[in-house]
Amino acid sequence: MYTSGKYSSRGPALIPRMKTKHRIYYITLFSVVLLGLIATGMFQFWPHSIESTADWTLDKRSVHDAPLIRLPVSSPIPERGDLSCRMHTCFDVYRCGYNPKNRIKVYIYPLQRFVDELGVPISSTGLSREYNDLLSAISDSDFYTDDITRACLFIPSIDVLNQNSLRIRETAQALAMLPRWDKGMNHLLFNMLPGGPPDYNTALDVPRDRALLAGGGFSTWTYRQGYDVSIPVYSPLSADVEQPEKQPGASVVIPEEKLSEMYTILKSIPHRQVEEMQRQAHWFWEAYFSSMKAIGLTTLQIINDRIYPYAARTYEQWNNPPVVKWSSVNSPLFLPLIPPRAPGFTAVVLTYDRVESLFRVITEISKVPSLAKLLVVWNNQNKSPPEESLWPKIGVPLKVVRTKENKLSNRFFPYDEIETEAVLAIDDDIIMLTSDELQFGYEVWREFPDRLVGYPGRLHLWDHEMGKWKYESEWTNEVSMVLTGAAFYHKYFNYLYTYKMPGDIKNWVDAHMNCEDIAMNFLVANITGKAPIKVTPRKKFKCPECTAIDGLSLDQTHMVERSECINKFASVFGTMPLKVVEHRADPVLYKDDFPEKLKSFPNIGSL
Repeated sequence: MYTSGKYSSRGPALIPRMKTKHRIYYITLFSVVLLGLIATGMFQFWPHSIESTADWTLDKRSVHDAPLIRLPVSSPIPERGDLSCRMHTCFDVYRCGYNPKNRIKVYIYPLQRFVDELGVPISSTGLSREYNDLLSAISDSDFYTDDITRACLFIPSIDVLNQNSLRIRETAQALAMLPRWDKGMNHLLFNMLPGGPPDYNTALDVPRDRALLAGGGFSTWTYRQGYDVSIPVYSPLSADVEQPEKQPGASVVIPEEKLSEMYTILKSIPHRQVEEMQRQAHWFWEAYFSSMKAIGLTTLQIINDRIYPYAARTYEQWNNPPVVKWSSVNSPLFLPLIPPRAPGFTAVVLTYDRVESLFRVITEISKVPSLAKLLVVWNNQNKSPPEESLWPKIGVPLKVVRTKENKLSNRFFPYDEIETEAVLAIDDDIIMLTSDELQFGYEVWREFPDRLVGYPGRLHLWDHEMGKWKYESEWTNEVSMVLTGAAFYHKYFNYLYTYKMPGDIKNWVDAHMNCEDIAMNFLVANITGKAPIKVTPRKKFKCPECTAIDGLSLDQTHMVERSECINKFASVFGTMPLKVVEHRADPVLYKDDFPEKLKSFPNIGSL
């Protein structure tokens, strides 16, 4: 560096002297800085103990000032956890009572230090910074009460966020010693890192009786539908990351086998939709995932909605960021308010061997202006579909998919051939719907792309004498389901039905060859919180040429099983998601005394 004539006479002489004089100083300074960086980095990793801090507790005491509680070896241990728990069986809603604000009251137990008989703490980390932040946020919220007699929900100050820092048996004993424990009734535990070697369970291993669990590692086997709350695993590192103005979306699902096509798939998404997805993802992050405060208060709001369902947040309030409230519809679809008409819909026809009826259905559907593609799901493994030359000649692509097993759920599989967002599920004997009825149904779906839009409506009723749900197909003024023998829906629900259906519902449907339409109604209603939309006055699908041998729905036991389906599905979901409405959608000028040629949909079928 010092090769010029200006510096050659002084530089070489000064530099060695400086290094010699300050070598120890720089080595010491470098060591201090390095150790500081290492310590800072280690401190960032979760969980952080705040045993040395003295600025938190709900009763204004420091951690060190908290009373010491010694656990006798013989202290009772709660049961491991009741997997059958639901809000109506393991939660006492009467404790919550009525209040004008329809808001639960949450009590946080005073901080205590639990140790065993030898004085060893039940946790290796004490109270983590994350749990401190969570409890502080709750204590500052409108949910909090310091009056234990007014509380509806109880939160222990025992930190179980990270199971790896806990002594399982002793932690369970500490929970059982809480004054209002009562087998965990109305108690809420937060856990983000469950399990441990060698099993690595997906839920907290600490025995907890009937306590609710807000957990970050649930599987379909450990999550109790409508009871537990699934929460994200928070990382303190995320708080230090500066978020760009446009957030990358976390909202495109690509099957593993299509990873090689990821670039093509992502490039095919319109730029406007990408921007909306980015804004939506950013809003979700800030509202529900960005901090322990957001996670804690969101959990309490979910529980609050379960206890006061009549005052619960709407689907839109949960999912629509204010910025895009009027430019995008509800998550998880991320569609414009009215999807463009151009792409049209894909008709998916489930068939077995009614070839003549199938061909008539194909011919009638092909007359619908917005039909983009027709997909036939051939569900007969013992018989091949007709030769290509025998199929009706139509103006849109016609594809036949042969299934490996005869399952009703095959109609809701997310086939690669479905390229449009709109899907029309239709049976091979629905020959009575006119092209005007089908086109109108599609137009209604475009305005409500998160709904099931169908024709005949059905209703679920509570049978007080029998003490269970009942399926109703007779004339009523209400509708809570539409038959998917002919119904429009978004193709996203095919993915949810196939891969995310709770419990054993899908297998149960396939085993009983019944109720796949009820299962889809449950699924959509549970996701959206909305009722289906019945269109046109048609009440029944009349198939004059069908016999009892031909159709499943004509079997005498069919209707009985459908009531059993509703009770089965309600049990698995842990709630009754179906919503009842008293309206349907008909075309404008449908019954007006007006020239037929001026009506958009003149040929609307009868009842």
